Amino acid sequence: MASPQPSARQSNSRNNASSTANATRTTEERLQSRTGTELVPSSSTSRANAAFSQTISGLSATGRSISTMATSGVQQSKHRIMELLNAFDVSDLAFSARHTLSTTSSIVFSPLTVQAVKGDLTGIASLTGLSGMAPHLMASQYLKRATANAQALALTGTIQAAPAPADQLLQEDIPDPGARVSLFQGFKATYPGHSKHGRKGRGQHHGRRRKTGFGEVDDDDDPNKAFSLLLNERERTIKEQSIIQTEVDQIAASIETLQAKQSNLRFQLSKLSEREDDLADTLSDLNDKLASISEKSKDRDGGQQYRHETRDSGTCIHTFYGHDGVITCVDLNGPYGTLVTASRDKTTRVWDLTTFKCLGLLPGHEDTVECMRLTDHTLVTGSRDHTIRTWNLSDLTNPQDSRSSSPSPSESSSGSNSNINGKNSGDMGAEEDFMRASTETTMVNTMLDNCWTSTLHGHLGAVTCLYYESDKLISGSNDKTIKEWDMSTGQCVLTMDLLWAMGTSNTWSDWMTDLQEQSFVGGLQFWQYALCSGTIDGAIRMWDLRTGQSHRTLAGHTAPITSLQFDEYHVVSGSMDRSVRIWDLRTGTIQEILQYEDPVKCLQFDTSKITVGSGDSVKIYDRISQQHSYYTGHTNIVESVRFNDSALVSGGQDLTVRLWSM
Repeated sequence: MASPQPSARQSNSRNNASSTANATRTTEERLQSRTGTELVPSSSTSRANAAFSQTISGLSATGRSISTMATSGVQQSKHRIMELLNAFDVSDLAFSARHTLSTTSSIVFSPLTVQAVKGDLTGIASLTGLSGMAPHLMASQYLKRATANAQALALTGTIQAAPAPADQLLQEDIPDPGARVSLFQGFKATYPGHSKHGRKGRGQHHGRRRKTGFGEVDDDDDPNKAFSLLLNERERTIKEQSIIQTEVDQIAASIETLQAKQSNLRFQLSKLSEREDDLADTLSDLNDKLASISEKSKDRDGGQQYRHETRDSGTCIHTFYGHDGVITCVDLNGPYGTLVTASRDKTTRVWDLTTFKCLGLLPGHEDTVECMRLTDHTLVTGSRDHTIRTWNLSDLTNPQDSRSSSPSPSESSSGSNSNINGKNSGDMGAEEDFMRASTETTMVNTMLDNCWTSTLHGHLGAVTCLYYESDKLISGSNDKTIKEWDMSTGQCVLTMDLLWAMGTSNTWSDWMTDLQEQSFVGGLQFWQYALCSGTIDGAIRMWDLRTGQSHRTLAGHTAPITSLQFDEYHVVSGSMDRSVRIWDLRTGTIQEILQYEDPVKCLQFDTSKITVGSGDSVKIYDRISQQHSYYTGHTNIVESVRFNDSALVSGGQDLTVRLWSM
């Protein structure tokens, strides 16, 4: 039997194998000519060739199995078998083998391998493992693909699509061996389509760029440069944070300052509102009094010139002479009304402020009158003879022949004209002596017997202070008690023991026993059931007239209290410690202290001013501008000061009483 002739398919297979070998040799020659380095086949190449031989053997065995199936009488038609055999193209298998060898050659003889052969031993070591592993993996992969093609050919008559030829890869330019090429760049040059067909997540990871404050930073750049950029960005962020924190602190401080200003403004607004209410009440009272005075003064002709004259504040309008002792207390019921004065000469005189004439003396007291209170036409006096007397001055007549006169305004102006703030107009000595002598020769001591109404007995010591209002009278005495009187019955309804109050508050001091001439109760005032008193121990006490108990003590003065007054919000007290203290009734604290050079003998205040008798002048403190002005003219210590509307009266140890314009 003649040997079988090789078929056309076998010839094609041999031709393809020859082409593959030639392509491999061509690639090796190109690499050798480019690098100038002889390429020695390694054991990896031998293993790749062995794997390729195994692949060819497997394919041949598969072909023989198919032939055996065709001849063994399997339940298939001969026509189907022949179609399968005709469809089985050995050239495709040869092409697959060539593609496998070409890929293996590309990996083994890549520019990285050439660079490693030139001297990079570390690259050679890492590439050796890759070269040894790649042929087994590729041979196994292509064996599986060939088996799958054979099975698909047997079952469906078609084969799977063959991989793309490696001609394009073989035609690529080999990189310059002198240039440093990264592994990623070599891989991308070897497999151009890998980044397009690879996994999406992996491609995005390699292409990721990070944006910072200095621009975009590639993660594949130099790590030192990236670290430097990040460090600069961190420093800039810290500086910006510090600046912002400073601005935040400044804003917080501004907020605190504004809140403090807001609180202060609210406090000032409340004070202004209180003062506005007080001024409204004062204005209403002034209008009523002016209307009343205008009606009563129509029949008085002597004072027309005085009423129509306009004088500056602080001008001494008139000086009253007649007393032979120190003036202890004064009071008046209006600028054109009645003036009452008391002296250590144990006399009490009544004066007409329109004509400046003495209307007479009030008899009855056996000793000096220490305190008085004139309300409209009702006068209450307290004396060292332990008694309190009440008087009605509304029935006083003014016959010209039975009344003595003090010098007229024109006569007294030359001798008693005084200026403000310590500016004296001239020598007062000779003129005042002349005026006093002329007054004493013409003074007629007329007794006003018809003015007395009642006498109150009960105190065991000198009555040093009192306050009268709405048929209720409160008096303080050196017998160390304060008494409340019912003026309608003339009976004492309540007695308050000051020694007991001092013992409970521990304000008694040894220095108080040496003050024999000082009043034990220096001042007091009440409103409804609230009583305020100032005593020799320098303490101010608040009392409840319903129980007779002291429930609050304001301590601050260091000497006896000489005078005090209070309103809705404040208590103003004067003391021998040369100070005037303004207390806040709502908090019990000292709001303001006015310090002087001499002891404070007396005071009176309203919403706009505080008048103080201290030294030889009258001090006027403006509560709005917080400035002082001084009425000078007295030649000795001022003992008593009272004002009503625009008129102020002061009396002192120089035995004179002066009328001032305000």
